[in-house]
Amino acid sequence: MTAVLDQGTLDADQRAVLALPVGASAVVLGAPGTGRTTTAVALVADRIGRRLLEPEEVLLVAPRRAQASRLRDRLLLAVGRPVSAPLARTAASLAFDIARRDAAEDGRDTPVLLSGGDQDRLIGQLLPDAETAWPERLGADVRSTRAFRGELRELFARCTERDVTPDELADLGAREGREEWSAAAAFWREYLEVLPAVEPDAFDSAELVAIATAAVLQGRPGALAGRLRLVVVDDLQDLGESAVGLLAALAARGCAIVAFGDPDVASDTFRGGEPDLLGRFEQRFGVASPARIVLGTVHRHPETVRRFVSAVTARIGTALAGTQRTATARPGGEPVRSVEADGPGALAARIAHLLRERHLEHDVPFADQAVVVRSNALVEPLARALEIAGVPAVTTGTAIDATERAPRALVEVVAVALGILPLTPESAAALVTGPFCGLDRLALRRLRLALRVEELDGGGARSAGELLVEALAAPGRLATIDTPFARRAARLAETMQAVRALDAAGASAEDLLWHVWDASGLAPVWRERALGAGLVAAEANRDLDDLVALFASAARAAERGPTDPAAGFISARLEADVAEDSLAPRGLRDGVLVTTPVGVAGLEFDTVVVAGLQDGVWPNLRPRGSLLGLGDLVARLDGRGAPASPVDERRAVLSDELRLFALAASRARSVLLLAAIANDDEAPSVLLGLADGPAPDGTATAPNALRPLVGLLRRTAVTGGEAERAEAASALARLARAEVPGAAPSGWWGLAAPSTTEPLVPDPEQPVRVSPSKLERFEESPLDWFLERVAGGEPMLAGAIGTMLHWVLETATSPDEASLLAALEGRWRELDFEAAWVEEREHRLANRMIGAISRYLADVAAERAELIGGETAFEFPVGRALATGTIDRIERDRDGRVRVVDLKTGSTRPSAAETARHAQLGVYQLAVRAGVVEGVSAEAATTGAALLYVRQKTKDPYTLIAQQPLDEEAAAEFRSRLAAAAEGMAGATFEGPVEPDVRFGSSPFRPMLLRVPDVCGG
Repeated sequence: MTAVLDQGTLDADQRAVLALPVGASAVVLGAPGTGRTTTAVALVADRIGRRLLEPEEVLLVAPRRAQASRLRDRLLLAVGRPVSAPLARTAASLAFDIARRDAAEDGRDTPVLLSGGDQDRLIGQLLPDAETAWPERLGADVRSTRAFRGELRELFARCTERDVTPDELADLGAREGREEWSAAAAFWREYLEVLPAVEPDAFDSAELVAIATAAVLQGRPGALAGRLRLVVVDDLQDLGESAVGLLAALAARGCAIVAFGDPDVASDTFRGGEPDLLGRFEQRFGVASPARIVLGTVHRHPETVRRFVSAVTARIGTALAGTQRTATARPGGEPVRSVEADGPGALAARIAHLLRERHLEHDVPFADQAVVVRSNALVEPLARALEIAGVPAVTTGTAIDATERAPRALVEVVAVALGILPLTPESAAALVTGPFCGLDRLALRRLRLALRVEELDGGGARSAGELLVEALAAPGRLATIDTPFARRAARLAETMQAVRALDAAGASAEDLLWHVWDASGLAPVWRERALGAGLVAAEANRDLDDLVALFASAARAAERGPTDPAAGFISARLEADVAEDSLAPRGLRDGVLVTTPVGVAGLEFDTVVVAGLQDGVWPNLRPRGSLLGLGDLVARLDGRGAPASPVDERRAVLSDELRLFALAASRARSVLLLAAIANDDEAPSVLLGLADGPAPDGTATAPNALRPLVGLLRRTAVTGGEAERAEAASALARLARAEVPGAAPSGWWGLAAPSTTEPLVPDPEQPVRVSPSKLERFEESPLDWFLERVAGGEPMLAGAIGTMLHWVLETATSPDEASLLAALEGRWRELDFEAAWVEEREHRLANRMIGAISRYLADVAAERAELIGGETAFEFPVGRALATGTIDRIERDRDGRVRVVDLKTGSTRPSAAETARHAQLGVYQLAVRAGVVEGVSAEAATTGAALLYVRQKTKDPYTLIAQQPLDEEAAAEFRSRLAAAAEGMAGATFEGPVEPDVRFGSSPFRPMLLRVPDVCGG
């Protein structure tokens, strides 16, 4: 089937391009939206469709792989018949094909592409031990950064493109007095010596293009390149020096070159792109008097957007062109508006509102809208903020980022299993709380506690962290703990054991990663999440895309080195600091594209928001390549010399920033919005001033997203007037029938009918156990007491240290501080700390408290008082209450009077009035009066009770705060409090405290009442 090209859809300028002679070279200039890419596709389709050229004789070259992929699809539809060779590809892809075929014809090993991540990792490994005399300003700290390694890679590439050797670079550095160039040349020599041993037959992209260029010039290109008669180039201004050299070599062999472009939207200058290349076409490609055609009609957007883009490009140098700026567009169009907010969250909310407005009121699909930001670092945060605001968002990421959650967690499981990463208490905790085990922090604490209980029952003293390490290293260790969280940890341990067995059997990294993924059971869970909506769905889609890319990378590594051990790939992924490009397919979602200017090159959208227009961010006038002077180096290698002054350098950088801005703005077909933050700390960019005016603040009206709409209706249904409440209730009913989350009252907190009204202790004759330490807690907040009893609180580090100090006091046989410290040190390893500095701080504090305990014991001995009980348990009834507890110390002074002492390691002291009513001390005194404390008779004279504080803020080593002996009135009051608390603890309703200034609408909260069934499954 032969494609029928409808040239009626092309304007006169575009048809003039198709009318070029078959063997003619040409330059086609066109402003954004004039149909450069459409004309390039039409030209290829015309040559093949009219049988003027065979598909193998024509090729469309794009500067980026994503563009080339889209162009291949368009060309296949335009040509309308199957072809045996790619019709569109990048220069690097063409070079690799030529180099591969050339190696095969010559009997050499097939060359391998050295990825940016592999090159970065190798440079990182060599830098610390390299014998290179770097300038003092490029010290070890600088050389360890990703930015420095990135500049080194760019320097190598730029020199390779221009056929500059390390020796020539060193000579240039010596002549120009640039120590950094001479040092880079020395390191480059070492790098080239090591590379063949580490990565045999591996070449970076620039080297492969140089190899292909040499093959073409020598007349021995691969079969595909040898047949090329026409190369059509889209966006020539974004091709680097090496790609241009390859095309020039093809032109020298008789291949026609038709180049499309616009220097005003050059986006790859920082990677070697040359905006003035279209103006130097004859010189650079050796073509005499090529045809020059200017596309004069903008088809994409109306006059308003065209006028705005022209205002931007008018501030850029012409780069030996400029005639393309005369293009005209259709009259009319929406004005270019600006949006400001006082913070990132507010700005994202305003952008989301505008995008939803375009979607709901103008039927613009989310997929036909884009948000463009200056740098990759801004993409993910903004995409996430849009998802939170109810707008589906997608990104253009096609790389495996070593820091992404899902692939990093999967690689770490395999790395720990193989011993590449050590299994430490910290890494063990990270594994079990990661996605491939899935314990939360509470479950982790419960698991550690269960392990500690078993350890102490067996007479051991290892810490919970050590026990967790043992459990993951030996799956059978958890068999005795029959709980859901222990079983999940045991499955992870079994998975890692299986990984070790597979690795010993010679399995590939892909097999090991797949085994962990398959054993986790996450596939159906994440699939269900990904098919949903909102932020959870976005994260699930992103995680799945990242994992697919990781598996594709592992499969590619296995193909390249079938006998290579899996550990090599896993180590490489852990060390990677540069994302590896991936060909793996990514999930398709109807969402707003959030990306950088480069990400929208070759695309167009109905609505475009250019966001992040902050002063100093866009335009960013910081000189590029500042560490190694890359800009100066390229200028000298190209014979252009360095910028005459810093002002000229900043002017060149400003032009690049304006080109990126023009590229982003020119993608809009209908609506263009500019967005920035304006507050005391951040000022909008001057670029915002080019807009026609501010956009109306639609966020002040009714929300246009379901979640805030439901919230507004629910608030109105409670706080509005009678008519408003009725209207809100009717709207909520409609939304509930549509199953909108949160609309149905059945899902509102506090409206569910209780499943039971039974109290906690239904039998009125059954005693209620009341702990002295919980009595005051219940009196302060029955709700908090109940929640802690039912759900349990998280054990705190301070509490664990306090328990240990209580033990030291209980077991002390003398006031000798050294012996008390030795006792503390003997159990200190049982504690787990989040960081070394935390342990050091707590250890110093504990030592000071041991000193205070030592001083107290010495003072007690000096007063000739004796210890008659430590950690003494008691139990006695008071009405329905059964008071039970343990007294830290019971002392008898030389006059025979008894004193109860309770050790406190906190810093909050009660007042005198609070001490008199202190529940814990009062119950202890009641126990002594009741005669239920071992070693103390009910008739014994007492001096009351005291709180011993050993955590001091003063120079005094400790503080005793005494509660006087109870008289009959005080004793009766404490008994009454115990009885009342027991009745309350046995009940079915628990009241919580209310902050008086917490308000909902205009009405303060009423006291919160929690019924037992609300927590216990009701």
